[in-house]
Amino acid sequence: MNSNVDHRKPKLVFFQWDHSPYSRYAKYMMQHTLDHVRCLEQHFEVVVVNEDCDYGRICDRHEPDLTLFELGYQLNVSHRIDIRNASAHPQVPKAGLLNADSWSWTRAGILSDLDRWGIGVCFSICTTVHDYLPPNLDGLYVWPNFIDPVVFRDYGAEKSVPIMLTGAQVALYPWRRRVFPLLSQSYPCLICPPHTYADARAALALTGERYARTLNASLFVPSCGTMAGEVVRKHLEIPGAGSCLIAERTPMAEAAGFVHMENCIFADSGDVLDLVDSLIQDRDRLRRITAAGHDLVHSRHTIAHRPQIHQWFQLHKALPPGRRIEQEGPFGNVVAVERAAARFPVRSGRGADRALLANGYASLLRGELEAARKGFSDCLAYVGDLPEGLFGLALCDLAGGDPAEAAIRLGRLIETITVVHGAQDPDPAEWAVYLFALSRLGRDGEARRLADWYPRLSHPALDYIRGLLFAPPHTGPKTANDLPRRPSIHDGFVVTKARGWADLLTELSQPRSSRSVPAGSGRAPAVSRRAAVATVRKLLAHATEFTLTRAGLTALRPNVPSTGELDYLRNVVRQVRRAIYKTPFWSLAADTRRFLKARRERRELFRRVDAAQKE
Repeated sequence: MNSNVDHRKPKLVFFQWDHSPYSRYAKYMMQHTLDHVRCLEQHFEVVVVNEDCDYGRICDRHEPDLTLFELGYQLNVSHRIDIRNASAHPQVPKAGLLNADSWSWTRAGILSDLDRWGIGVCFSICTTVHDYLPPNLDGLYVWPNFIDPVVFRDYGAEKSVPIMLTGAQVALYPWRRRVFPLLSQSYPCLICPPHTYADARAALALTGERYARTLNASLFVPSCGTMAGEVVRKHLEIPGAGSCLIAERTPMAEAAGFVHMENCIFADSGDVLDLVDSLIQDRDRLRRITAAGHDLVHSRHTIAHRPQIHQWFQLHKALPPGRRIEQEGPFGNVVAVERAAARFPVRSGRGADRALLANGYASLLRGELEAARKGFSDCLAYVGDLPEGLFGLALCDLAGGDPAEAAIRLGRLIETITVVHGAQDPDPAEWAVYLFALSRLGRDGEARRLADWYPRLSHPALDYIRGLLFAPPHTGPKTANDLPRRPSIHDGFVVTKARGWADLLTELSQPRSSRSVPAGSGRAPAVSRRAAVATVRKLLAHATEFTLTRAGLTALRPNVPSTGELDYLRNVVRQVRRAIYKTPFWSLAADTRRFLKARRERRELFRRVDAAQKE
């Protein structure tokens, strides 16, 4: 036996957001972030950094073998940390952890952060991530959800709850909205009231062992994978705790190993009652299905079954020439394959919003604006801030001859990523089309001034816009030839073998009679009012920017230009709030505000109950 073999775990420095505020609200959200660390500790010696820091100094102190950056967290209860000097120690490999929903509004910020920190590989907790990020994004893998088997296990509890219903019935969960009312009106159910993650009453929710024991005491518990067809934690927690899972049949649920009437029930509104009835009458079969679901989760989906980040690290250290790293499916291992071999097929979740977006773009390219608007608007019915839906509506505005409205929509998208999320720059296609809208409004000078506002952006749509704005061609200090292309989250719907961004924007540049504003329609005064509001906002923005500069408060200047569509004053307020968020005062103020809100909601609940009783 070779005594010189080094058995030490490689050291990983994990730059994680500060999630400690969740300890006062949705405690299970805090537990999820702790579980990520515990899972990494199966294979690494982990050092967690969750405060503003200098990357170079952290690496000097800890000498990591790998650094991991948490990206894209979409809930403002947690604090995004500021990491400076990320270009230091280039010999240390970097990876990103996409701790966000696959459809998250933060995706453009994720791509910006990957570029800002020089990260070439990332792992998502969502199995449907490939449906929602650019198709040409290399180095994207899945580190799927898992359970802690110590908590989610069979406690041997008496099955005293026929069906347990947990989770919000909002539009994001269409399957849940179809199935829950049928179950609650047909069987005795334990219904857990839904709370938002930042609600003061969320601290009262069942969590940890109490939650697992309640699952264990339930015969059936349904779980919805959102409109994206995701495998969420509940899909694993329910059978892991010894209850029978009822779920929608989706590609990702099947990829996880779930099989109808073997280890779960796949059902929808048309057959869920019949299936539940049949198993209530056949308890032996129900016990077999429940036991098989428990065995599946405990053999494939626990904290010990997520080695993908460690597998990538080991392969990356010694990857021979002519080979590349791929993943064997959304729950599979990360392996090395021949570079010339065909790419592994990516399993799609077939999300409902993806089909609507595809139909919206198809209608837009045919000039059928009403159908296109409907497709994009229907996406927003699932998630009101879905970037693809808002961007598609902006394209419809341009096609319909309303660049002012398009600029306003795009301005909101740009603010969301650069100010609310804090990224260094917005989605490149959104920025390019915003400049295009300014040009269509006759503001070419302003568009030229802003063409290099975000100097690291390089994209085919920006090439097209810069070609329109500058003659001779634009040759600034940062051009498309100087920088790597930044992918856009909208590339997958625009770029095909036959069509690219230049084709789409050229098409939108050609006015059609159907896109003109009809005489007497009343649109012109509205456009004039918008123009007046934009002018006033622009003047106020310039004055505010000048005041902040003269006062030495440049840290409060938002990362957006002072234009009429980008609400500069509101973004200054956001910057002030961000600075306050990280102070002890903010925690006390936030607690007080949420307590008062809970009291108001409770009084309103009492009022409604009293009114119902009087009727």
